Amino acid sequence: MARQQFVAATLVLFAFAAPLRADTPDDEQPPAAHQEQSADFRSGANLTELERNANAGNAEAEFELGFIYFSGDRVPQNFTEAVKWWQKAAEQQNASAELNLGVMYQHGIGVTPDPGQAVDWFRKAADHGEDVAALNLGDAYADGSGVERNVKTALEWWTRAAERGNIHAQNRLGTVYHSGTDGVDQDYGESLRWYRKAADQDDAQAQSNLGFMYQRGEGVSADIVQAITWWRKAAELGNPSSEYNLALMYMAGNGVAQDYVAAYKWAAVAWQRSSGENQAKYGRLRDSIEQKLTADQVVEAQQQASDWLKAFDRK
Repeated sequence: MARQQFVAATLVLFAFAAPLRADTPDDEQPPAAHQEQSADFRSGANLTELERNANAGNAEAEFELGFIYFSGDRVPQNFTEAVKWWQKAAEQQNASAELNLGVMYQHGIGVTPDPGQAVDWFRKAADHGEDVAALNLGDAYADGSGVERNVKTALEWWTRAAERGNIHAQNRLGTVYHSGTDGVDQDYGESLRWYRKAADQDDAQAQSNLGFMYQRGEGVSADIVQAITWWRKAAELGNPSSEYNLALMYMAGNGVAQDYVAAYKWAAVAWQRSSGENQAKYGRLRDSIEQKLTADQVVEAQQQASDWLKAFDRK
C-alpha cells in the first residue's frame, strides 16, 4: 500500500495509509514514520521555554510545539493549533513542517481537506530534501490526487525518494517496473535493482519479492537456492508469505534437504502470523504436513514453531 507519513519530533508514532497502484507478491507493510529531532528543542524540553522560543519565531521550536499539540503531549490535543505552528515553521522553510502540513491537508486533520494544498506542501518539502515528501508526491501523481494523474511523473518523484534511500519508494519502483503498467515499460532488471536496494536495508517485502524473481528467473537466471536465501531473510523478519514458501520448499525438498519437521514449523509460524484467507491457506498446508509426521515429530515441530514465535516477539 502507498502510505502518507508524518514527521515525529522525537518519537515514531504512526503512518497514514492509501491504496497501492500495482500488485506485488506481498502487501507492503506500513512504514515507520520519518523522524527528525532538534538538538535544542526535544519534546522533553520545558514547555514554557519552548513556547517562548516559538513565539520569538524559532522555526525548530515552532515545529516542536506543533507536534506537542498534535500528539497531546502536556497539552490538550489540538490539531488546529498543530497546523498553526507547523504553518509558521513551514513559512521558514522547515521541511518537516512542510511535510506534516501536506499530510494534514491530504487527510483533513485540523483543516478542510485540500489535495491541491497537500501537493503544494509536499513539493516544497521534497525540494528541501524530504524523501518522504517526494514519496507522497509520487503517490499523489499516481493517484491523481490534487494533480492530474501522471504515472511517469510519479516515477520521477519516487526515484528522487528512492535515490535518497527511501525504502518505500524503492519498493514502489520495484513494483511498477515489475508489472509494467500505465505507459511504464516492464523492466525486470530495474525491478530487481530497486527491490535489492530495499532488501539490503532489511525490508522483508523486498526480500520476499526478490525470492519470487529468483524462483521465476525474472531479470536473473532462475536460482531456487537464491530464492530460498531471500525468503529465509524475509521469514526471519516475520514475512508470512516467505515463511509459507519455506514450508513448501522443505516439504518438497526443493533447494533444501526434505525436512517435514522444518516444513511444519514454518507453516505453523506463517499461520500464526497471518489472518483471513492467507491464514486458512497456511493452515491447510500445516495440516497436510502433519499427516506425514509421527506423533513425536509433531510435538517437536510445534515446539520449534513456539520457540521461534517467542524469540521473534522478544525482538
